[in-house]
Amino acid sequence: MRKETKKPAASSLSVEALENVADLYIRVSTTEQAEEGFSVEEQETRLRSYCEAYGYIINAVHVDPGYSGATLERPGIKEVIKDVRAGRCNKIIVWKLDRLSRSQKDTLILLEDVFLENSCDFVSLMESFDTSTPFGRCVVGILAAFAQMERENIKARTMMGKQAGLKDGNYYSGRTPLGYKYERQANGKRALVVDPLPAQAIKEMYRLYNSGRSMSEIGNFIQERYGLFLNLGRTEACGAVSRTLQNPLYCGRVRYGSQEYEGKHEALVTPEEWQTVNNTIQSNRKEYNRQYVKSDGLLSGMIFCGCCGARMSICKIGGKGGKRIKKYVCYSVSKASAAMVKDPNCTNRRGYFPITELDGIVLEEIRKLTLDPAALDSLIAQSKTEPEPAQELFADRMSELEKQAARLLNLYQAGVVEIEEIQERLGAIKEERAKLQRTMEELEPAGKMSKAAAVECLDSFAGILENGDNEALYNLTHSLIEKVIVYKKDVVIHWKFC
Repeated sequence: MRKETKKPAASSLSVEALENVADLYIRVSTTEQAEEGFSVEEQETRLRSYCEAYGYIINAVHVDPGYSGATLERPGIKEVIKDVRAGRCNKIIVWKLDRLSRSQKDTLILLEDVFLENSCDFVSLMESFDTSTPFGRCVVGILAAFAQMERENIKARTMMGKQAGLKDGNYYSGRTPLGYKYERQANGKRALVVDPLPAQAIKEMYRLYNSGRSMSEIGNFIQERYGLFLNLGRTEACGAVSRTLQNPLYCGRVRYGSQEYEGKHEALVTPEEWQTVNNTIQSNRKEYNRQYVKSDGLLSGMIFCGCCGARMSICKIGGKGGKRIKKYVCYSVSKASAAMVKDPNCTNRRGYFPITELDGIVLEEIRKLTLDPAALDSLIAQSKTEPEPAQELFADRMSELEKQAARLLNLYQAGVVEIEEIQERLGAIKEERAKLQRTMEELEPAGKMSKAAAVECLDSFAGILENGDNEALYNLTHSLIEKVIVYKKDVVIHWKFC
C-alpha cells in the first residue's frame, strides 16, 4: 500500500477542490499480475490520468497486490475504509468494479454502509459510472451481481479441475504434508516427493504403534529423536501422531471428502501396514468407550452447554446427607480443565444434572420413537425447515462481537480514545471470537443417518434394555444422537437422522 506525498494545506485549497479529494484503489490477484491491462502500474496510470482530467486531488493510492477479491480481508481496502470514515476523501476511484470486490454482498456493503453512509462517491472508469447519480447506484448493484456470478463460475471450474486431478492421483492442499516436499517437474507442474528425514519419522510412528507403544510415547520419541512437533505440547503432539497414522496419504492414497483415489506420490508404508495400524486404533477406541460408559455416563463426549458451547463433564456434587452424586457440569462452570473453558462468565450455573436424571430423559425420548414411528417421520420433516438453534445462538454472539469491535475502532478513528485504551478490549473480543468459532465447528453436524439405519437401531432398543447391556446401550445412543445441548433445565437433542 502506497501513500501520496504530502498534500497542499487545506487553507490553500478552494472549497471546490476540497470537495474533489479522491483515494485511488488498485488490486491484482496472483493470476492476473502477468496479464496485460491488469498490472498495478497500468491501473495507476489510468486512474491518475482520470483525476488530472477532472481536476481531482489524490489523497492516497492504496494497492493490494496478489489479493483475491473474494473477501475484504485485504490491507489496502481496509485503508480505503479508514480514509472514508475519517473524512479524508469524498471519492473512491477504481479502474474496474471487480477490482473493489468480486462478492456482490461485499460490494453492496462497501457502497451502502461505507461510501454512501459517509457521503463518499464511488467511480469506476471501465463501466463509466459513479454513485453520485441514482443511475450509477443502480448499475453498481447489477454489475456486482454479474461479478459474483463470474466468481462462482470460476470456483466451480476450479473445483471440477481439482476433482479431475484427484482422480488422476494428484494431491491438493494448502499445506505440504509431513514426510514430503514439493519439487518442480519437467512439465512445469509441482509434485510430491519424499523428504528423507521426516519420512523416516513417519515410518517410525507406524512401527512403534504396531509394537504396542502409545501415541503419547510415540509423540515424545519423535520430538526427541527427530526434532518434530517441538512447538506442540504433549497433548497436541499425541493428536498430531493420531492424525498422521490415520492419513491414507502415507499408504499411497489421496482423499477427497469420503472418496479415496490411488495417488501418484511414493507411499511411505504399505497398504497392509496402514490398515493394520488403523484397525488397532479403531479397536482401542471401542475399548476406551467400554471403559468410559462405566464411569462417565451414557452421554459422555456428546453433551454441550447451551450457554457458552463448552462440553459438559462429570463432577461429584454434594447431595443430601453428605452423599456425593455424579452430575453433568459445564466445563466453564466447574473449571475442571482450563483448556476446555469457553466462557468463565457462563450463566449455566444451575445446570447440574444428575447422570441418571439426564440419561433417563434421553432414553425416554428414544423409547417414544420406538413406540411411535410417526414421531420419527415428524422429526425428519421438521429438521428440513428449522434452523440449527445452537448455531444461530453462537452466530448472533459473533455478530455482536463484530459490532463491539467496530464501535471501538470508530471511537479510535474519531480521536475519542487512544489505541492503548482499547487494545485490551479488542484482544478479549478476538479471543472470544476464536473460541466461538471453534465451538461452532465442533457443533457442525456430520453426515446424516438414513431413516432405514435409524429404524434398525430403534428396533434393537427394547432388547438391549431388557438384557441390561450397558455397552450396547452406550453404542446405540451414540449412533442415534449427534449431540445433546443443556441450558439450565432445557434439554435439546440433536439426532443424527435429522
